[in-house]
Amino acid sequence: MRPTGYTVELTLDPKVSVFQGVADIALEVTKPTSVVWLHAKSLTVKKATLTQGGASSDVTPVRGEEDFLGFPLTKPLATGPATLRIVYDGVASEKETDGAFRVNEGGDWYLYTQFEPVDARRVFPSFDEPGFKVPWQLTFHVPAGVVAVTNTPQESEEARPDGGRTYRFARTQPLPSYLIAFGVGPFDFLPAADAGQKKVKTRIITPRGRTVEGTYAAKVTPEILAALEDYFGTPYPYEKLDVMAVPLLGGAMEHPGLVTFNSRLILAKPEEDSLGRQRGFSDTQVHELAHQWFGNLVTMQWWDDLWLNEAFASWMTPRLVESWRPAWDAPVERVHDRARALDADSLLSARRIRQPIESANDIHNAFDGITYGKGSAVLSMTEEWLGRDVFQRGIQRYFRKHAGGNATAKDFLDAVSAESGKDVTGMLGTFLDQSGAPLVTASLVCGADGAKVVLTQRRYLRLGATSPGPQTWKVPVCVEYAAGGKEARTCTLLEGERAEVALSEAKTCPDWVFPNAEGAGYFRVQLDGDAAAKLAKSGMKRLSRTEQVTFLTDVRALALAGTIPAAEALALTRRLANEPDRVVTLASLDLLELVSSRLLPDEKLEDRARFLRETYGPRARQLGFTPRKGESEDTRLLRPRLVRLAGREGRDPKLRAEARALANKWLKDKRAVAPEMVDVVLAITATENDAAFREQLVAAVRSEKERHTRQHLIGALSHFTDPALVKQNLALVFEKGLDPRETVWMAFAASRGLRTQDVAFDFVKEHYDRLVGDSPEALLPVEAAGRMAYVGSNFCDAGKRQQVEDFFTERNAKAPGGPRMLAQVLEIVDQCIALKKTQAASAESFLSKGAPSPRAPTSR
Repeated sequence: MRPTGYTVELTLDPKVSVFQGVADIALEVTKPTSVVWLHAKSLTVKKATLTQGGASSDVTPVRGEEDFLGFPLTKPLATGPATLRIVYDGVASEKETDGAFRVNEGGDWYLYTQFEPVDARRVFPSFDEPGFKVPWQLTFHVPAGVVAVTNTPQESEEARPDGGRTYRFARTQPLPSYLIAFGVGPFDFLPAADAGQKKVKTRIITPRGRTVEGTYAAKVTPEILAALEDYFGTPYPYEKLDVMAVPLLGGAMEHPGLVTFNSRLILAKPEEDSLGRQRGFSDTQVHELAHQWFGNLVTMQWWDDLWLNEAFASWMTPRLVESWRPAWDAPVERVHDRARALDADSLLSARRIRQPIESANDIHNAFDGITYGKGSAVLSMTEEWLGRDVFQRGIQRYFRKHAGGNATAKDFLDAVSAESGKDVTGMLGTFLDQSGAPLVTASLVCGADGAKVVLTQRRYLRLGATSPGPQTWKVPVCVEYAAGGKEARTCTLLEGERAEVALSEAKTCPDWVFPNAEGAGYFRVQLDGDAAAKLAKSGMKRLSRTEQVTFLTDVRALALAGTIPAAEALALTRRLANEPDRVVTLASLDLLELVSSRLLPDEKLEDRARFLRETYGPRARQLGFTPRKGESEDTRLLRPRLVRLAGREGRDPKLRAEARALANKWLKDKRAVAPEMVDVVLAITATENDAAFREQLVAAVRSEKERHTRQHLIGALSHFTDPALVKQNLALVFEKGLDPRETVWMAFAASRGLRTQDVAFDFVKEHYDRLVGDSPEALLPVEAAGRMAYVGSNFCDAGKRQQVEDFFTERNAKAPGGPRMLAQVLEIVDQCIALKKTQAASAESFLSKGAPSPRAPTSR
């Protein structure tokens, strides 16, 4: 049995939690059956009627396991069409942000939805799986003063006898349940230019009175859509494009015709907007609009192929931005994203990209850095291996064959293999179907028969991890090298544990080799012997910016694995402190993990602050807090990171004094500080732990009605480091009139501080049931329960690790996605313990040395 279509009427009032629904589900019965099973959660069925062949009968539901609802029949259904009508009530939550949920914004009530992965069943009795892709027709009955929007254009609007309105919308193209969305409220609409080849109507939908805040989104959305159409070779597939701001939404969601965004991502007052916010929105919009093809036009058959949606949309972001906004350094950002994915993949508890889905926990765990980040990185590697044009044609072939339907990984791999003539399945499968990442070791050998690089591979493991056994991948490796003043590149597929690559263009022994050209490969690199020395001596200056960033991320990885001393890696921070290239400077800052306060004894913390102050303070003071006329975007993006580092962690006295003065001004006038520096100013000032300043912030939090500003203030409170003041801050989580979904983040922030991590852990232990317990009175959404374990992820000793395990094991076993989350928390702590044991002495020795070197290598 399968559905062939839904016709649904909903009666909704954003001010009221209960809503009413009538769902007519068209069925195709493929073999006789005595029960109809579908999904429904937290719905109360008032009446159900089954019709087949002109005969109707009432049916009574029975509750099955998980979220199944069954309708037993007195007479089996015959093969052929049938219709199930269900009249029911549902609940729109004020606490959850999935299913249907209600938000009070600016004194008005709004109702929104978020169904991915498995929450359409909270609103519609339905076959709530991605493989059931059928048309939907929705009608909404709403009170006066509000409007309804959904995936498709409005067909009609009628007055109701009670003064309300009825909105009927066009039938959708075939869609799975998780892609249906709607909103009800006193919205305002900001028209954008008609978008795409079909000139579809495009709007930004905002809460009442806030359309001016969507100006940037309205400007760039049509540009992004046009660029995506050019790449995919087909027009945007849907009839309209609304982009809706949703308070408290976790990120964004790609519903066809009604893309939703967290309000902070999409809206900003012009005087409070920043480059970082604009770039963040643009990147996310590329991702969401890429989904209109990857995920919406062609949908995964089952959740184990979620990567077909998310990895491709993540890969598409830097690919499109590279040509759409060349100055934004998208190739370098891709390398940073790759490094973050490799970090996540260093855990033995990491998922596979194509992880079998065997439980609801597996579905919740699938939305992680492996699916998005690793998936994107291995696609980039595949693209470079095949060639960009070939890869693009393979994608277009895949869309032509599967448009409007569902597909699997095999379908995509077959399309790209057919287009390229290469065994893409054999190569990519080694990355999709096993966890972990390769460490490729390269040795340069020069002899009478010429120069060659000897490559070997094994799984990269950090300190604290035990090898799960031998693993190999089919790894595309491109070696860049220079000899006799000439640079060249040669590529191979490393299929076994060892391979040799002849450097045929080198007439003499190369000056240097770099075996991950442009950082395209998804692997770590270790240079052995002469290869490392040669690169350090003459090659670093000749590497491209992406390669320099790749090199720095690999140096950090080798130190975290215990392969090189921490001091050797940290020496690069001094060399690069004044590097003019922003992206290289920022990559070098990641090496500071090796002098994290977690690794150092108390008596060395002042050495750490002094090092940060002396190394980064001069440049941070020169940048200051205020942008200068005519300065580059790179400077504006670098300023917040360096000033925060030198002022907050380095405790630079000049920066701290300036920050306090600016914080006082900002509390009186929100235009007194550059938008990108507001959080920096507040964070630096908060670390002074001044009780009077805290009282100012708390008073402002209590009175502030604008959510974005309130989140700045709560963020400032998150940076206090005095345990007594932090305890007072955490008490605000329970204060009536404040939203605990906003204030609870102070606990996670406190867990990252050496002086306050016990306060955070004790807070969660004492109040766990009140925060995320089984009671309906629990303050936080159910999906927050598993994440609570992360308050223990910053401990670095065995005793605390045991306490975290003891407290969370049973609790996380019941939380969505909880078991894997706890396993990762414990493994992160294990890694820290091992790193501290192996590298702390080297890091302390480094900090004990003198002032920083003022110069750094020059980028090509």
